[in-house]
Amino acid sequence: MLYEYMPGKFKLVYAVQVKEGLHMGNGTTSVMNMQYEAESADIVIVGNGIAGLTAAVEARRLAPDARIAIITEQCHPTINTPALKQFAIGKLTQEQLLAYPAGSERAQRIHVINARVESIHAQGKYVCLNGGYGFGYGSLLIATGSTPNGLPTNLPGRDFDGALTLHCLQDYLNLRRRLDEVDSAVVVGGGAHAIETVMCLLHYGIEVHWLIRGESCLPKMLDGPASALILENMRSAGAKVYTGTELVGIVGRVGSVAGVVTTRHKMIPCQLVLACTGTSPITTLAEQCNIPMLHNRGILVDDQFRTNVRDIYAAGDVAARKNPQTGVYETHAQWYDAVLQGRTAAAAMTGHHELAAPSLGVPWHATHLGALYMLTVGDPLSTIKGATILSDSTKKKYRRLSIIDDHLVGYLSLGSTQPDSLAIKRIIDEGLSIRGVKRALLKGDFDVRKYFSQSRSRAAQDMLTSGKIHVVNPLVSSLPVTDPLVRAHPQRITPGGVLLSLPPPTTSRMERPRTEPLHEPVPVLPSIDSQLTIHEWEEDRMERPHTEPLHEPMPVLPSIDSQLTIHEWEEEMRPSTDKLPASSKRVVESILVPLPSRPTSRNLWSYSEKIPAIVARPSSAQRPSPAKAEKASGHEKAGRTNFLL
Repeated sequence: MLYEYMPGKFKLVYAVQVKEGLHMGNGTTSVMNMQYEAESADIVIVGNGIAGLTAAVEARRLAPDARIAIITEQCHPTINTPALKQFAIGKLTQEQLLAYPAGSERAQRIHVINARVESIHAQGKYVCLNGGYGFGYGSLLIATGSTPNGLPTNLPGRDFDGALTLHCLQDYLNLRRRLDEVDSAVVVGGGAHAIETVMCLLHYGIEVHWLIRGESCLPKMLDGPASALILENMRSAGAKVYTGTELVGIVGRVGSVAGVVTTRHKMIPCQLVLACTGTSPITTLAEQCNIPMLHNRGILVDDQFRTNVRDIYAAGDVAARKNPQTGVYETHAQWYDAVLQGRTAAAAMTGHHELAAPSLGVPWHATHLGALYMLTVGDPLSTIKGATILSDSTKKKYRRLSIIDDHLVGYLSLGSTQPDSLAIKRIIDEGLSIRGVKRALLKGDFDVRKYFSQSRSRAAQDMLTSGKIHVVNPLVSSLPVTDPLVRAHPQRITPGGVLLSLPPPTTSRMERPRTEPLHEPVPVLPSIDSQLTIHEWEEDRMERPHTEPLHEPMPVLPSIDSQLTIHEWEEEMRPSTDKLPASSKRVVESILVPLPSRPTSRNLWSYSEKIPAIVARPSSAQRPSPAKAEKASGHEKAGRTNFLL
């Protein structure tokens, strides 16, 4: 059923199954079957990225009878976006990109609608779709993701064929089709995305020129020595690195890329220009909500990913939550972080607040940059006042610790091996002392199990000698010590100076009867003067009707032995439907075209062990032929005649 939006109600447009015959060029006829079965759902998710689909699958597990719908503009199922670069160079097939097995939405009775959400009517609890249609919701999750920044709009030649911005599946399909005809490429950007792209092109045998606007790479995550180590490794791998360099324009011949001109007055011949210049969260729906939704470089959310508008949540690249160390709202455009956010939001929307209560803690990022493994946890650049810095560096590794009173607040590691990132994150989140393991953390030979075993033994000994039960600090939330609740409840403050997560409410929204009919009159919006500021919202959100009462007991934390290591956690976080409830017999149509299914869901590393490595073809830059060198020299001499800027 499709409903047309009218003030205060929905008008029935049609409620029939549409079957339209499409005549193909070979004389056959294809049937397109689209069916809209409901005008509303208990849980509506905007966007089918990994955060959106994870939230939908988790919500189905927690609420088997709930009506769940995903509204998306994307024309393909959810894919593993970190694997796109491996797909571009032929290490993965298109079917292996699927984050979940094909048909998971249908199997889990998740209704998928291919449409664009244009605005939110928060008082009437419905969203307006393109074409003037509306769709009601009980809880709404905004998981619209991010959009690439791309090349500057005023850059000459940015529309030439061969100038690409890498972000989504279509971009990498376009790149994959071109690689066999490319001898030289220019990569623009100084982040992890650009580094991974450079390494993939080098693996394919293409000459790569890497342009970095600043004097270092990853300036928000790495210090000078760490950045220098990465740049040196990239040069050793064969990349030509240009720091402090930007594009002035792209040179073309008959509409195709033929080279670039840089701010250092240098012309670099190439056939491909790839922009990897970061992303920005898509906050359009926050701007198009009839109740002002707080947003600033992302939609502001609390630890359960609730926005300041009732029954509206946000997760994934678009959600900005408070950093428990700095108090700044930040987005985290990372795969595993989006998975955790989707699960937490699903628990909150279905009323399972005990599963959503723990904070996700400090941010962390782990990736593979060429021959180096990089790990950052917390605040390694020591923006917190009073931090002491310890560092250890060699030609092949670098580590940096940021410490306050024997408590680790930031960790940075670069080397041929990667430490247990979740163990280090847990040390920071729980404010554990590292007095006896500073050297081990600095040298990279930290024994995780021994450390936590000794911590448990010391806690047991303290309990026997003092007669008091040792209190283990649970994961902290993002509330600052200046919050009024801290002064009212000092017993909930951890040694790190932050307030513990509050207990869940006694009732959930899913258990409340729906009292907001879709046809009720639209209430008058409050005046601008009555709108909450960001600081007032932080205090007011703790006093909303669905705020957790303070007198309930805190949830019991798992024991030390039950904590997952990084490898076990990656297995646990891998998208899977093995433990989901059995499929219902209800038929729900999905208009997304599924790719061929594969036997099991795997992560990127499992493929690299079984698929033969691509044999890199020799780069033309390494062994130039005399004829080709003479031809290139002729182009340089006749640059103004043969190239159009």
